[in-house]
Amino acid sequence: MSDKESFEALKPKYLLIEQDDVKDPNLPINIAVGEAFDLYRYATTDKDALTATDLDIATIEDLPIRAEGLREAQGNWIQVRKERSEAEEKWTTLSKEAFETRDELLHFCRYAYRKDNMAMQIVYHVAEGYTNTDMIQDLSELAKLIESKPEAFQAVGGDPAKATKAQTLAEECSLTLSSVNGDKAENDRPAKEMRDRAFTYLKQAVDAVRDAGRFVFWKNPEKAELYASVYFRELREERESKLQEEA
Repeated sequence: MSDKESFEALKPKYLLIEQDDVKDPNLPINIAVGEAFDLYRYATTDKDALTATDLDIATIEDLPIRAEGLREAQGNWIQVRKERSEAEEKWTTLSKEAFETRDELLHFCRYAYRKDNMAMQIVYHVAEGYTNTDMIQDLSELAKLIESKPEAFQAVGGDPAKATKAQTLAEECSLTLSSVNGDKAENDRPAKEMRDRAFTYLKQAVDAVRDAGRFVFWKNPEKAELYASVYFRELREERESKLQEEA
């Protein structure tokens, strides 16, 4: 199966994991996936010996699909982060233009409609807003006001095209801000949580196989070492080396 197919097949399993049991990755995902495939090869070779434990052999056979599912989940999370980053860059530019347009329209409307009590109620309401959400709503309200009473706006030098621009900006800002705040993935679950669930599901299998391998080969240090994480061993050795240098 492809990574995507593995992810889709395992999604129901991910969602069964209790929230309190979901783990944040404690090592880079590419390393976790690589070590899972290595472990699968070692455990497949040692399958007969591992049957002496209570390890379900299906757990060994399940390692590749769990690794593929995690790889897909990580890719999904990276894509969400990338899209959010792009949206944030777009929002920085777009919001500056939007606030400037709002302020300009508000300036003209204050003067153009100063003798129109109903129109001024809208103007006063718009003037009170200051948040991003307020700005988006303000643009829409100002655009509708100008479109409904264009003569007074034009009489003070206002450009009617700015009303159309304001409405377009409001719609674009709304979509961009939604992306910045983070859209939900399928099943209303954030992509990061699905990545963490996929990691947890793989870790459960990896831990079970490693525990069994170290138990079976406890008298064979070299063999038992194959059932330990290379990543964490290298980290441990690096820390020990630094401690020796500092001593």
